[in-house]
Amino acid sequence: MSNLFQVAIHYDSDNGFIEYDCDSKQIKVQLEDAAKRREVEAYLSTPQVIRAAQHTLVDFTEWRAVPNEDVRTLQLALARLWVTTGVHVDWSRPVA
Repeated sequence: MSNLFQVAIHYDSDNGFIEYDCDSKQIKVQLEDAAKRREVEAYLSTPQVIRAAQHTLVDFTEWRAVPNEDVRTLQLALARLWVTTGVHVDWSRPVA
């Protein structure tokens, strides 16, 4: 049985989700808008410079990583998804 991380996303009125298989490190994007789905897939498969707060809100560490390396890296990349793609992550909406 796979260990899955899922999070809801939306673009305009198009609701979808991102699913990450922690064992195989595969990311699946479900979004009806094919162009936006490809844009999100490209973003999540491209190395990103990720800035993460450390001890305080102004103490950042930068590193380069591909979002599918692990769940923490994926979550940090998802926090900036809307800036690059316009697709919003609905952290509190359950994935049905």
